[in-house]
Amino acid sequence: MWQHNTQDPLGLSWNAYKSNPRGVDQAALDYNTRKSIDHLQAGVAYERRIGRDSLQLSAYSGQRSVIQYQSIPRNVQANVRHSGGIIDFDRSFYGIGARYIAVGDLAGGRLTTTFGVDLDTSTDVRKGYENFVGTTLGVKGRLRRNETDSVESLDPYVQTEWARGDWALTAGVRHSRVKFKVDDQYIVGVNGDDSGRKDYSKTTPVLGVVYKLNPAVNLYASAGRGFETPTLNEMFYSGTGGSFNFGLNPSKSEHYEIGAKAFVGNSSRLNLAFFQIQTEDELVVDAATGGRTSYKNAGKTLRQGVEASFDTAWRRDLSSRFAVSHLRAIYDEDFRTGNANTLVSAGKLMPGIPRTTVFGDLAWKVTPSITGTVEGVYRSKMYVEDTNGQLPAPSYFIANLRLTAQQQAGAWRFTEFARLDNLFDRNYVGSVVVGDANGRYYEPAPGRNWMAGVNARYTW
Repeated sequence: MWQHNTQDPLGLSWNAYKSNPRGVDQAALDYNTRKSIDHLQAGVAYERRIGRDSLQLSAYSGQRSVIQYQSIPRNVQANVRHSGGIIDFDRSFYGIGARYIAVGDLAGGRLTTTFGVDLDTSTDVRKGYENFVGTTLGVKGRLRRNETDSVESLDPYVQTEWARGDWALTAGVRHSRVKFKVDDQYIVGVNGDDSGRKDYSKTTPVLGVVYKLNPAVNLYASAGRGFETPTLNEMFYSGTGGSFNFGLNPSKSEHYEIGAKAFVGNSSRLNLAFFQIQTEDELVVDAATGGRTSYKNAGKTLRQGVEASFDTAWRRDLSSRFAVSHLRAIYDEDFRTGNANTLVSAGKLMPGIPRTTVFGDLAWKVTPSITGTVEGVYRSKMYVEDTNGQLPAPSYFIANLRLTAQQQAGAWRFTEFARLDNLFDRNYVGSVVVGDANGRYYEPAPGRNWMAGVNARYTW
């Protein structure tokens, strides 16, 4: 992927958005905020049958380069501890995976056991520069950051499924080890050596059961534990704007889900799921100032929700899909955050998460190889910071059109697509900047826009 000089209009305050939803904050114009990305990745997968068993191997490697110009004021960058207003890094990454799937018989049923391990690594050569030279803004200035950041994760796991008659039981366990290391090479004056490392590890289990009520209806239930470390971005700054925040804890969660999957008649499928996730040490925005966002562990959170989908073929050339999700995501205990030590009370809704999302489409197969589809998307309002004191991003509904085509020529298969999004050119907030210190929470979505693409695939 080559994506150069993508302009970044930043977010808007609520008053600015209401005044001109297509407007751009002056800071974006002054500093010519923009981002360039170069990304190259390749991978290979190999599978071999060994009797009833199978061996699967996979590997991937890649390189990613990013340079981003931000609108951080010059006076803020005057702090000798500041890393500048330009992000510039080159990332190399690779991963390997291996799994052995053993199939056997046990107690009159079929036993399938998977033994596997995944290894993933990433290394960033990261630099930061001032985003001005003299009085000229939006150009690369002096070096303010130079470091090598590396992350490595190792995940061995085993999962087994026993199926007999109308029942299927699943159990699994994974042990995760994640290592972060920072080698700071920008040590100038009071800007000391911020090098360090942090290791995380956790063993997480999962259990599940499926009952075939009849040939058309499956009922299921599952329970498991989760483990999520901070990302490098979340560790970059401490709450006081200082060096790396190696004191962050991983979030730990318990997951529960029950649901049903059913065929309705000969041409429809229904999925229904109820779930609950309880999390400790949830990572949230602590402070966002001077172009820096720091994070902290908030304590307990609770997510409870329901998801449903219904797909049907009305006739051979006409089909539809419908999906709805409703999620209650709240802080489950009080905590304090930000430079002002603001109290966030239990029961407040988590920002950046809509309560209700609805998607539906109607597809018409014009010919055996060409399909036209109309889509509808609804999203409810979304809060922008932890106290829920600021106006939420309003709910919206948009319509989209898409057209797909496919051809086969020997071993080649060609697929083309074209999309027209936001058909009626609606003004709406597509995303939010959670906890933005400048109050520029609201990021307007594009107006009517289109996309087209071609895919070619060769099989031998």
